[in-house]
Amino acid sequence: MQMEGRPRSRRKLQGSRNPLVAIAIALPVAALLAFAFGGWSQFAVQATSVVHLVGR
Repeated sequence: MQMEGRPRSRRKLQGSRNPLVAIAIALPVAALLAFAFGGWSQFAVQATSVVHLVGR
């Protein structure tokens, strides 16, 4: 609850984001986690699945 000052407004996004932008953000984080926890093979399976979904 905001007591004083201007009311906060939410910025509306125009249009939608490209799915490739989401992938470009998520894949480096996933790679870092896979490296940290030793899950390279599972990461490769998941990345391949995502690439196939985007390619449709």
